[in-house]
Amino acid sequence: MRVGIAAALFMVGTLAMGGYSTLGSALRTTSPKIVIGGKMMSLPSIPSDYGRDVKVCSRQRKYEIREHFREPIKMGMVGTKAGMTTYFDQETGEAHPVTVIALEAGNQVAQVKTKETDGYDAVQVAYKQCRDRTITWPERQHLRKHGNLPAMKHLREFKISDVSGFEPGQQLKAEDLFEIGDFVDVAGTSVGKGFQGSVRRWGMKRGPMTHGSKSHRQHGSIGCSATPSRVYKGLKMAGNMGNERVTVKKLPIMALSDDENYIVVRGSVPGKKGTIVEVRPTKIVGVHC
Repeated sequence: MRVGIAAALFMVGTLAMGGYSTLGSALRTTSPKIVIGGKMMSLPSIPSDYGRDVKVCSRQRKYEIREHFREPIKMGMVGTKAGMTTYFDQETGEAHPVTVIALEAGNQVAQVKTKETDGYDAVQVAYKQCRDRTITWPERQHLRKHGNLPAMKHLREFKISDVSGFEPGQQLKAEDLFEIGDFVDVAGTSVGKGFQGSVRRWGMKRGPMTHGSKSHRQHGSIGCSATPSRVYKGLKMAGNMGNERVTVKKLPIMALSDDENYIVVRGSVPGKKGTIVEVRPTKIVGVHC
């Protein structure tokens, strides 16, 4: 008890004489020692590398994650949705709904971006070879300048942790980036459904369908007349449905082949047949970002 009181008095005296900055600098540099009851005792010290390098995820900004605790974000590929089918497991006899993603001509590195030149690390991938006249002249010259690539219809960028293993003109292989059983995130543009009402678009309940009802599938009230005498922003109403970027997370890879150029994942992916999709290793909040 006496030791605790003496240490507290020493802290108060230090703060009174030198202020918080003096105490903080003393704790950061060396471990101060005091004599209590004839014994030399040291106060707790703060390590010099206490200031951590913290980055905050864009989706959950309130969670801070230590940089050295993160797992590296790996490279992905671009593909074309070929359609859905059924995959039968010979061992268990289970039938899995799967989506076949075709890998057309392309998937070559067009540009490697670094923090020194562009402010961030990323790899730009060119996909789906086409004729020269089908793309603009600046795009054509961009492909010639960085990787001396033929004309490609699509350019996609993958932000990864380490870009040292990639160079312009490099051909990406599915078997080098993925393995059977890996979980991937597939992003693409969903099917457009046009202008839809609130019942289909937002799943709202309809009104009575009996005779005399005047609100079968109508939206209903959209605000008060007196206060605030306006419609709140973001109110769920009828409008365009679909045709937006959607990401489906944690789809397991069931099969892949570089010879036949396909990746098979379990589940559905955004878009219809022919939609360009991005396949990348699953990024988990709290682990990778």
